[in-house]
Amino acid sequence: MCHNSDIVHHSIGKTRKHIYRPNVGKKLASFTLAEVLITLGIIGIVAALTIPAFVQNTKKEQASARIKKFISVINQALISAEAEYGPKENWERGEMETSKAAHDFLSTYISPYIKSLGIEDRKLFGKEMATIRFVDGSQMSVKIGSCYDIYYDINGEKKPNELGRDMYAFILCRTKDGCNLNSNHMEPYYCAQAGYPYPTKEELMNNCKEAPRNPDDNYNGQYCSKLLELNQYNFPKDYPKRL
Repeated sequence: MCHNSDIVHHSIGKTRKHIYRPNVGKKLASFTLAEVLITLGIIGIVAALTIPAFVQNTKKEQASARIKKFISVINQALISAEAEYGPKENWERGEMETSKAAHDFLSTYISPYIKSLGIEDRKLFGKEMATIRFVDGSQMSVKIGSCYDIYYDINGEKKPNELGRDMYAFILCRTKDGCNLNSNHMEPYYCAQAGYPYPTKEELMNNCKEAPRNPDDNYNGQYCSKLLELNQYNFPKDYPKRL
């Protein structure tokens, strides 16, 4: 004679066996070769569309950081030089548009106040200049004219060596110089006589996006640095040149 409890335990045991019994007859899901190839193709297309944009954004961020650092370092050096030698309008300038005058300017008023790897004379854009090389691989070239024309190259001698891409133009004017710019600091390049209208953003964009007419052309692209200043030296989405 069976007790009710025995029937219950027996039923529970059967139920447990049924629940936990491995389902060995079930077929496992799998992908076909075609499905795998299609998936890889989609991944490749997405990568091809996103990686160039990512690389370009990274280049812009790195360039922006270097430009900001350069401006800060050089302007601090100018402050130190004025503290030692007096106002820059009284500095010795030498013969304009000569490598010697540019070399003397860098060795006297810039080099003592920054870390650098040396100064050398050179010819850039068909003009006699001098170049100071920085420890991070970038460099600064200077031409002595009515103002000091300054060209900052974020990657040194590496190509493309083009204004607006890896080179950026700045200017340092003395009081009552030919340019309508009176500042104790280095500024993005802009030079016009008093009374001339300030360039519009459209004019800055047009100058920045134009390619140099020849290897010695240093006009097209000079305003790229002024365009960057409008965006706190960050590259805007509509920046006209690819780095």
